[in-house]
Amino acid sequence: MMTNMKKLVVTFRNAMGKSQTLSFKDPDMMKTPSQLKTLLTEFTGLNLFRKDGVRSYETVVSAKFVETIETPVFDMEEEAAVRARA
Repeated sequence: MMTNMKKLVVTFRNAMGKSQTLSFKDPDMMKTPSQLKTLLTEFTGLNLFRKDGVRSYETVVSAKFVETIETPVFDMEEEAAVRARA
């Protein structure tokens, strides 16, 4: 069975100017780009994350929706469980 997963992948700059990436599972796909930008900018203002005294998410650089389609080929554990039940 195929599964389809969507996430919002956001790139930020930390206080030292280095790139930081954060992913959000199952984002609200109905939000406009403007709404997302506003929300993510507000997120940077929360000042929640620091590493070695450096703010991890200081400014928003970009955001994109990423869709992953998983198609299982086989699962040995699942096959063994089915055989055990039979």
